[in-house]
Amino acid sequence: MRRQITLLLLAALLSLPARGADIRFPGGDSPDDKRWDFVLEILALALEKAPDRAGPDRIIRLPAQMQARRIAELRAGELEVAVAVDSRDLRKQGVIVIPTPLQRGLLGWRLLMIRPESAPRFASVTSLEQLRPLQLGFIRTFADYPIMRANGLNLVDAGDYSGAFRMLAAGRMDYLSRGVAEIFWELDVQKRNGVTPLQIEPALALHYRADWYFIVNPTRADLAERVTRGLGKAIQDGSYDRSFQRHFAQILASANFERRRIIELSNPDLEQDDSVPTSWWWQPASPAQSADNPPQSAVRKKGGR
Repeated sequence: MRRQITLLLLAALLSLPARGADIRFPGGDSPDDKRWDFVLEILALALEKAPDRAGPDRIIRLPAQMQARRIAELRAGELEVAVAVDSRDLRKQGVIVIPTPLQRGLLGWRLLMIRPESAPRFASVTSLEQLRPLQLGFIRTFADYPIMRANGLNLVDAGDYSGAFRMLAAGRMDYLSRGVAEIFWELDVQKRNGVTPLQIEPALALHYRADWYFIVNPTRADLAERVTRGLGKAIQDGSYDRSFQRHFAQILASANFERRRIIELSNPDLEQDDSVPTSWWWQPASPAQSADNPPQSAVRKKGGR
Protein backbone atom coordinates (compact mmCIF):
# COMPACT_ATOMS: atom_id res chain seq x y z
CA MET A 1 0.00 0.00 0.00
CA ARG A 2 2.79 2.37 0.95
CA ARG A 3 4.57 1.52 -2.31
CA GLN A 4 1.40 2.35 -4.28
CA ILE A 5 1.06 5.72 -2.56
CA THR A 6 4.71 6.51 -3.29
CA LEU A 7 4.26 5.62 -6.95
CA LEU A 8 1.13 7.76 -7.18
CA LEU A 9 2.92 10.75 -5.65
CA LEU A 10 5.86 10.28 -8.00
CA ALA A 11 3.52 10.12 -11.00
CA ALA A 12 1.78 13.27 -9.86
CA LEU A 13 5.09 15.10 -9.53
CA LEU A 14 6.23 13.94 -12.96
CA SER A 15 2.98 15.18 -14.48
CA LEU A 16 3.57 18.74 -13.24
CA PRO A 17 4.91 21.10 -15.91
CA ALA A 18 8.62 21.86 -15.58
CA ARG A 19 9.43 25.42 -14.55
CA GLY A 20 12.64 27.39 -14.58
CA ALA A 21 13.74 30.07 -12.17
CA ASP A 22 11.82 32.90 -10.56
CA ILE A 23 13.16 36.20 -11.92
CA ARG A 24 12.44 39.07 -9.55
CA PHE A 25 12.29 42.40 -11.41
CA PRO A 26 11.39 45.83 -9.92
CA GLY A 27 9.11 47.02 -12.70
CA GLY A 28 6.13 48.30 -10.79
CA ASP A 29 3.71 45.87 -9.16
CA SER A 30 0.69 47.42 -10.86
CA PRO A 31 -0.24 46.39 -14.42
CA ASP A 32 -1.53 49.96 -14.85
CA ASP A 33 2.07 51.26 -14.67
CA LYS A 34 2.88 51.21 -18.40
CA ARG A 35 6.39 52.64 -18.05
CA TRP A 36 7.89 49.19 -17.67
CA ASP A 37 5.87 47.24 -20.24
CA PHE A 38 8.49 47.26 -22.99
CA VAL A 39 11.52 46.27 -20.90
CA LEU A 40 9.49 43.52 -19.23
CA GLU A 41 8.44 42.21 -22.63
CA ILE A 42 12.04 42.28 -23.87
CA LEU A 43 13.24 40.47 -20.74
CA ALA A 44 10.62 37.76 -21.28
CA LEU A 45 11.57 37.58 -24.97
CA ALA A 46 15.29 37.21 -24.18
CA LEU A 47 14.62 34.43 -21.67
CA GLU A 48 12.37 32.67 -24.17
CA LYS A 49 15.08 32.85 -26.86
CA ALA A 50 17.66 31.33 -24.48
CA PRO A 51 15.51 28.90 -22.45
CA ASP A 52 16.42 27.33 -19.14
CA ARG A 53 16.66 23.57 -19.39
CA ALA A 54 14.47 23.29 -16.29
CA GLY A 55 11.55 24.95 -18.08
CA PRO A 56 10.03 28.40 -18.62
CA ASP A 57 11.00 31.15 -16.20
CA ARG A 58 8.53 33.16 -14.17
CA ILE A 59 9.09 36.93 -14.00
CA ILE A 60 7.90 38.29 -10.66
CA ARG A 61 7.07 41.98 -11.01
CA LEU A 62 7.94 43.89 -7.84
CA PRO A 63 7.35 47.56 -6.91
CA ALA A 64 9.47 50.04 -8.85
CA GLN A 65 12.49 51.48 -7.04
CA MET A 66 14.96 54.29 -7.65
CA GLN A 67 18.15 53.21 -9.37
CA ALA A 68 20.38 53.25 -6.28
CA ARG A 69 17.90 51.02 -4.46
CA ARG A 70 17.68 48.61 -7.41
CA ILE A 71 21.46 48.23 -7.48
CA ALA A 72 21.61 47.68 -3.71
CA GLU A 73 18.91 44.99 -3.86
CA LEU A 74 20.68 43.22 -6.73
CA ARG A 75 23.90 43.11 -4.73
CA ALA A 76 22.00 41.86 -1.68
CA GLY A 77 20.48 39.00 -3.68
CA GLU A 78 16.92 40.36 -3.39
CA LEU A 79 16.52 40.77 -7.17
CA GLU A 80 17.71 38.86 -10.21
CA VAL A 81 17.37 41.51 -12.95
CA ALA A 82 16.67 45.25 -13.04
CA VAL A 83 17.32 48.18 -15.37
CA ALA A 84 19.60 51.17 -14.96
CA VAL A 85 20.69 54.24 -16.87
CA ASP A 86 24.26 53.62 -17.98
CA SER A 87 27.17 55.71 -16.71
CA ARG A 88 30.82 55.30 -15.84
CA ASP A 89 29.82 54.94 -12.21
CA LEU A 90 27.37 52.10 -12.96
CA ARG A 91 30.22 49.85 -14.12
CA LYS A 92 31.80 50.22 -10.66
CA GLN A 93 28.68 49.23 -8.71
CA GLY A 94 29.33 45.49 -8.56
CA VAL A 95 26.47 44.38 -10.83
CA ILE A 96 26.60 42.78 -14.27
CA VAL A 97 25.71 45.31 -16.99
CA ILE A 98 24.37 43.95 -20.29
CA PRO A 99 25.61 46.58 -22.79
CA THR A 100 22.58 46.89 -25.09
CA PRO A 101 20.47 50.10 -24.89
CA LEU A 102 17.05 48.52 -24.46
CA GLN A 103 14.95 51.26 -26.07
CA ARG A 104 17.51 52.29 -28.68
CA GLY A 105 18.06 55.57 -26.84
CA LEU A 106 14.43 56.64 -26.49
CA LEU A 107 15.01 57.45 -22.82
CA GLY A 108 17.11 60.40 -23.99
CA TRP A 109 14.43 61.79 -26.31
CA ARG A 110 12.51 64.12 -24.01
CA LEU A 111 9.30 66.10 -24.35
CA LEU A 112 8.30 68.89 -22.00
CA MET A 113 5.20 68.82 -19.83
CA ILE A 114 3.95 72.34 -19.08
CA ARG A 115 0.90 74.34 -18.02
CA PRO A 116 -1.09 75.82 -20.95
CA GLU A 117 -0.50 79.39 -19.82
CA SER A 118 3.28 78.80 -20.05
CA ALA A 119 3.16 77.96 -23.77
CA PRO A 120 4.07 81.50 -24.98
CA ARG A 121 7.26 81.46 -22.87
CA PHE A 122 8.43 78.24 -24.56
CA ALA A 123 7.39 79.31 -28.06
CA SER A 124 10.37 81.66 -28.33
CA VAL A 125 12.96 79.18 -26.99
CA THR A 126 15.40 78.05 -29.68
CA SER A 127 18.56 77.24 -27.70
CA LEU A 128 19.85 75.79 -24.47
CA GLU A 129 20.84 79.27 -23.33
CA GLN A 130 17.25 80.46 -23.68
CA LEU A 131 15.92 77.39 -21.88
CA ARG A 132 18.21 77.70 -18.86
CA PRO A 133 16.31 80.47 -17.02
CA LEU A 134 13.10 78.40 -16.99
CA GLN A 135 12.61 76.19 -13.94
CA LEU A 136 12.85 72.45 -14.59
CA GLY A 137 11.30 70.23 -11.94
CA PHE A 138 13.49 67.19 -11.39
CA ILE A 139 13.77 64.44 -8.82
CA ARG A 140 17.25 64.31 -7.33
CA THR A 141 17.33 60.54 -7.15
CA PHE A 142 16.62 60.11 -10.89
CA ALA A 143 19.65 58.65 -12.65
CA ASP A 144 19.78 61.42 -15.28
CA TYR A 145 19.75 64.24 -12.71
CA PRO A 146 23.54 64.70 -13.19
CA ILE A 147 22.99 65.20 -16.94
CA MET A 148 20.56 68.04 -16.33
CA ARG A 149 22.86 69.61 -13.76
CA ALA A 150 25.91 69.31 -16.04
CA ASN A 151 24.05 71.23 -18.76
CA GLY A 152 23.35 74.14 -16.45
CA LEU A 153 19.57 73.82 -16.36
CA ASN A 154 17.66 75.64 -13.63
CA LEU A 155 16.68 72.66 -11.47
CA VAL A 156 13.93 72.76 -8.87
CA ASP A 157 13.56 69.85 -6.47
CA ALA A 158 10.33 68.11 -7.51
CA GLY A 159 10.14 65.88 -4.45
CA ASP A 160 8.84 62.46 -5.43
CA TYR A 161 7.44 61.08 -8.68
CA SER A 162 3.71 61.56 -8.08
CA GLY A 163 4.20 64.92 -6.37
CA ALA A 164 6.15 66.36 -9.30
CA PHE A 165 3.04 66.61 -11.48
CA ARG A 166 1.03 68.33 -8.74
CA MET A 167 3.87 70.80 -8.17
CA LEU A 168 3.93 71.62 -11.88
CA ALA A 169 0.16 72.14 -11.97
CA ALA A 170 0.46 74.42 -8.94
CA GLY A 171 3.02 76.63 -10.71
CA ARG A 172 6.00 75.76 -8.53
CA MET A 173 8.11 75.06 -11.64
CA ASP A 174 7.86 75.78 -15.35
CA TYR A 175 8.16 72.30 -16.85
CA LEU A 176 9.02 68.64 -16.45
CA SER A 177 11.26 66.75 -18.86
CA ARG A 178 9.77 63.32 -19.55
CA GLY A 179 10.84 60.51 -21.87
CA VAL A 180 8.85 60.16 -25.08
CA ALA A 181 8.00 56.58 -24.15
CA GLU A 182 6.27 57.67 -20.94
CA ILE A 183 4.92 61.20 -21.25
CA PHE A 184 1.71 60.42 -23.16
CA TRP A 185 0.70 57.75 -20.65
CA GLU A 186 1.67 59.98 -17.72
CA LEU A 187 -0.39 62.90 -19.02
CA ASP A 188 -3.41 60.62 -19.36
CA VAL A 189 -2.94 59.33 -15.81
CA GLN A 190 -2.67 62.86 -14.40
CA LYS A 191 -5.89 63.88 -16.18
CA ARG A 192 -7.70 60.86 -14.70
CA ASN A 193 -6.33 61.81 -11.27
CA GLY A 194 -7.60 65.36 -11.62
CA VAL A 195 -4.14 66.94 -11.89
CA THR A 196 -4.95 69.57 -14.52
CA PRO A 197 -4.39 71.53 -16.61
CA LEU A 198 -1.18 70.07 -18.03
CA GLN A 199 -0.10 69.58 -21.63
CA ILE A 200 2.86 68.59 -23.81
CA GLU A 201 4.76 71.60 -25.17
CA PRO A 202 4.12 71.37 -28.95
CA ALA A 203 7.35 72.57 -30.57
CA LEU A 204 10.39 71.72 -28.38
CA ALA A 205 12.28 68.55 -27.50
CA LEU A 206 15.45 67.76 -25.58
CA HIS A 207 17.90 65.06 -26.56
CA TYR A 208 20.91 63.43 -24.94
CA ARG A 209 22.37 59.97 -25.31
CA ALA A 210 20.89 57.76 -22.57
CA ASP A 211 18.88 54.60 -22.18
CA TRP A 212 17.93 51.71 -19.95
CA TYR A 213 20.28 48.72 -19.71
CA PHE A 214 19.62 45.39 -18.04
CA ILE A 215 21.65 44.88 -14.87
CA VAL A 216 21.92 41.46 -13.25
CA ASN A 217 22.61 40.08 -9.79
CA PRO A 218 26.43 39.71 -9.58
CA THR A 219 26.13 36.07 -8.47
CA ARG A 220 24.03 35.16 -11.53
CA ALA A 221 26.53 35.21 -14.38
CA ASP A 222 24.59 32.28 -15.85
CA LEU A 223 21.43 34.39 -16.03
CA ALA A 224 23.32 37.36 -17.49
CA GLU A 225 24.70 35.08 -20.21
CA ARG A 226 21.20 33.83 -21.03
CA VAL A 227 19.73 37.32 -21.23
CA THR A 228 22.63 38.53 -23.39
CA ARG A 229 22.37 35.55 -25.72
CA GLY A 230 18.57 35.70 -25.92
CA LEU A 231 18.53 39.44 -26.56
CA GLY A 232 21.04 38.97 -29.38
CA LYS A 233 18.84 36.29 -30.95
CA ALA A 234 15.75 38.52 -30.68
CA ILE A 235 17.57 41.33 -32.46
CA GLN A 236 18.82 39.02 -35.18
CA ASP A 237 15.50 37.31 -35.92
CA GLY A 238 13.47 40.53 -35.94
CA SER A 239 11.33 39.78 -32.89
CA TYR A 240 12.92 42.63 -30.93
CA ASP A 241 12.10 45.07 -33.74
CA ARG A 242 8.51 43.89 -33.94
CA SER A 243 8.10 44.54 -30.24
CA PHE A 244 9.79 47.95 -30.55
CA GLN A 245 7.43 49.02 -33.29
CA ARG A 246 4.34 47.69 -31.54
CA HIS A 247 5.17 49.71 -28.43
CA PHE A 248 6.64 52.87 -29.93
CA ALA A 249 5.70 53.46 -33.58
CA GLN A 250 2.48 55.32 -32.75
CA ILE A 251 4.10 57.18 -29.85
CA LEU A 252 6.94 58.40 -32.06
CA ALA A 253 4.48 59.45 -34.75
CA SER A 254 2.53 61.45 -32.15
CA ALA A 255 5.72 63.04 -30.80
CA ASN A 256 6.47 64.36 -34.30
CA PHE A 257 10.15 65.09 -33.63
CA GLU A 258 10.61 65.98 -37.29
CA ARG A 259 8.76 69.26 -36.69
CA ARG A 260 10.25 70.12 -33.31
CA ARG A 261 13.17 72.33 -32.34
CA ILE A 262 15.57 69.86 -30.76
CA ILE A 263 17.92 71.11 -28.05
CA GLU A 264 20.94 68.84 -27.67
CA LEU A 265 22.27 68.22 -24.16
CA SER A 266 25.63 66.66 -23.43
CA ASN A 267 26.04 63.41 -21.52
CA PRO A 268 29.77 63.09 -20.77
CA ASP A 269 29.32 59.52 -19.55
CA LEU A 270 28.18 58.19 -22.93
CA GLU A 271 29.34 60.64 -25.59
CA GLN A 272 32.73 58.97 -25.92
CA ASP A 273 31.29 55.45 -25.73
CA ASP A 274 31.56 53.83 -29.16
CA SER A 275 30.77 50.29 -27.96
CA VAL A 276 27.23 50.62 -29.35
CA PRO A 277 26.98 51.12 -33.13
CA THR A 278 25.62 54.50 -34.14
CA SER A 279 22.94 52.76 -36.20
CA TRP A 280 21.43 51.26 -33.04
CA TRP A 281 20.53 54.67 -31.58
CA TRP A 282 17.11 55.78 -32.82
CA GLN A 283 16.95 59.08 -34.72
CA PRO A 284 14.02 61.04 -36.21
CA ALA A 285 13.69 61.16 -39.99
CA SER A 286 14.67 64.81 -40.45
CA PRO A 287 14.73 66.92 -37.26
CA ALA A 288 13.45 70.42 -37.80
CA GLN A 289 16.42 72.31 -36.34
CA SER A 290 19.25 70.07 -35.22
CA ALA A 291 22.41 69.81 -37.27
CA ASP A 292 23.67 66.94 -35.15
CA ASN A 293 21.02 64.43 -36.28
CA PRO A 294 21.48 62.66 -39.65
CA PRO A 295 18.33 61.83 -41.66
CA GLN A 296 17.10 58.30 -40.96
CA SER A 297 13.78 56.46 -41.00
CA ALA A 298 11.35 57.55 -38.28
CA VAL A 299 11.09 54.03 -36.93
CA ARG A 300 13.80 51.75 -38.20
CA LYS A 301 12.75 48.48 -39.74
CA LYS A 302 15.85 46.71 -38.51
CA GLY A 303 18.77 47.59 -36.30
CA GLY A 304 21.55 45.22 -35.34
CA ARG A 305 24.59 45.19 -33.17
